[in-house]
Amino acid sequence: SDSTDRYEKYLDAGADFVLIGEAEQTLAQLVKSIDESCEDVSNIQGLAFKKQEAYIKTGTRKVMRDLDCLPLPAWDIVDITPYKKIWLQHAGFFSVNIGTTRGCPWKCNWCAKPIYGNRDNARSPQNVVKEIKYLSEKFGIDHIWFCDDIFGLKPGWVNEFADLVEKENLKFKFKIQSRADLLVQENYVNALARAGCDNVWMGAESGSQKILDAMDKGITVGQIEEATALLKKHHIKPSFF
Repeated sequence: SDSTDRYEKYLDAGADFVLIGEAEQTLAQLVKSIDESCEDVSNIQGLAFKKQEAYIKTGTRKVMRDLDCLPLPAWDIVDITPYKKIWLQHAGFFSVNIGTTRGCPWKCNWCAKPIYGNRDNARSPQNVVKEIKYLSEKFGIDHIWFCDDIFGLKPGWVNEFADLVEKENLKFKFKIQSRADLLVQENYVNALARAGCDNVWMGAESGSQKILDAMDKGITVGQIEEATALLKKHHIKPSFF
């Protein structure tokens, strides 16, 4: 996100190109262009570079909405052994990170989101479970940190995810990040518990309603308290930013 915001500084420091926003499609086109010895890359959207000391920024690339079109991460080329050894040594379990969504539709006024913008795009529950099955079978994972800004925002997503986890008989624990106004919905919290969630990091930010309003956070202190009680009811540990 920093290079997207301040691409000039990166180019001045010696970068040949800066990928603005989502990188996958831009990078694929740029590499193909370089392989073909094409000197003009100005037609590739989402790119910044210098030409004769002038900063060139090409057109904005639209954010991808269909995340299932991307292949699964190339876990097969990672030497996972040292990671698993250190996790087991220090935590007693083995955890990996998975991203299931991009973006956030809220507009908290202190948050920087130059890459994915003010909308939520999600992988399908089936696509996510496919990756979890692969990781379970290949690496024997015990735990996942779903490193989304907000996990399972799409209505019905978490419930469908929990159904698939139970159907596939997958056994793992996980932690997520979420919002207080989502966590006051018992069906959402119950589905999290069914799927194996044991820890939720909530964007509480402040115990003062005045501060929350000044941040354009869009939640209330009462929702934070209600969400905390509901998480505890379902034996999920609440944690707070």
